[in-house]
Amino acid sequence: MICFDSSGTGNPHAVVMPRRFGQRRVALPASFTPNVTAFMMRAVIQKQGTTLNRIITTSIFAAAALVFTAQAQAKKGTPTEITLASPAQALAYCQAGSMGANDIAYINGANGLAQYGSAKNCAQQIPAKGKVSTALEVNGSTVSECKLVTAKEAVTLCNDGDLGEWNIDYIAGKIGYTISGPGYGCNVGTSTSGIGTALCK
Repeated sequence: MICFDSSGTGNPHAVVMPRRFGQRRVALPASFTPNVTAFMMRAVIQKQGTTLNRIITTSIFAAAALVFTAQAQAKKGTPTEITLASPAQALAYCQAGSMGANDIAYINGANGLAQYGSAKNCAQQIPAKGKVSTALEVNGSTVSECKLVTAKEAVTLCNDGDLGEWNIDYIAGKIGYTISGPGYGCNVGTSTSGIGTALCK
């Protein structure tokens, strides 16, 4: 029988191995959820005749792969508030060929200031018409393009407390479309203020 036991290990995911392995305690990484731990232990049971150390090593690597995959899947597509690239960062990103030729993405500025792709000579201006669905995000010194959330998604995020109290973020839609934080009532509209953040997914 396999038992979960944290005594003497300081790890809530420590386990006691089956009797044939001498009921040895094994402390697992804290990131292992009970489901991942169960997966590892099933592998242990199935590999009879293999040394304990080899079983543990093989199973931990397999379970760790599941953890990293789950974390990547959780991160992908999760709406979040991002910091917009400055005009200088956005221009360098475009001139480096990292931006789609026909893309239009919000950058840090007012009234819907956007970075155009190389088809428009990497111009920076407020679009005269149409809609904007992407933004240029900066994380440290790294710039990347992200997809903006819809107004409906933005309101849900704001009501759930995932938007800064007094922030105003760009969202997908007509030029300069924004959502205001809970302090403003989570209102969707347009803003003439300087905008430094956006909601992306």
